[in-house]
Amino acid sequence: MTGASADLARMSWPEVETALKQGRRTVVFACGSIEQHGPHLPLVTDTLFGDVLSARVAERMRGVLTGPTLPLGVSPHHMSFPGTITLSAPTFTKVVAEYIESLASHGFENVLVIPSHGGNFGPLGDLLHQTGGRIGTARFIPYTGLQAFIKAMTEVGNRDGVSSAVSGSHAGEAETSIMLAMRPDLVDLAAAVPGYLGHFDDETADRLFEGGTAALSEMGVLGDPRPADAERGVRYLRSLTDLLVTHFETEIQR
Repeated sequence: MTGASADLARMSWPEVETALKQGRRTVVFACGSIEQHGPHLPLVTDTLFGDVLSARVAERMRGVLTGPTLPLGVSPHHMSFPGTITLSAPTFTKVVAEYIESLASHGFENVLVIPSHGGNFGPLGDLLHQTGGRIGTARFIPYTGLQAFIKAMTEVGNRDGVSSAVSGSHAGEAETSIMLAMRPDLVDLAAAVPGYLGHFDDETADRLFEGGTAALSEMGVLGDPRPADAERGVRYLRSLTDLLVTHFETEIQR
């Protein structure tokens, strides 16, 4: 076990025991999804995104261990696209709670949770409200600010002349750039097509969640992935890491 962070799932139990004795009592993990991401990105996009974000956060926060990303999330609005797998919100929050209870039973004191899929933000916020931020003997500290999360990316894109509509909220330029930075081998830009490019207001959100993503885009894309760029993807990841680290460090100190 070396470095400022360690991957919990790849440690042996004696290594975890040693880490606890050394005072390493905080774990960060992400909640991803297996769902459609247009014709150019894989179903596992949000889960890979979660792997990278949690690892980056752990690297920046002293003594934090990285827990395995939950690969399934709340994705009913993508179910019209083959391959998508969804959990109900109650099932999802129960899994998250039992994950944290397991860590708490071994002596971990803080569990930081990153939603790397948009549909997981609301359920994590509900779980925070239900539990008061404590599950078992551990503090449960999720990130729940979806709009701030999106803003951290759109501000990066805007500086490069990429509009919010093109950056998109699902499989658009932003997510595609991030995937080019993380796993370019899984990106098929030849299959990339523009999707919904309209204003995403409350009425549009209602259409999305009532009729599913297909009600806005028959290809499952919200945004335009074609201008995606790996270097910009690195900057998106850096901006999001800064946002998350600031949030978690502030909450731990409360």
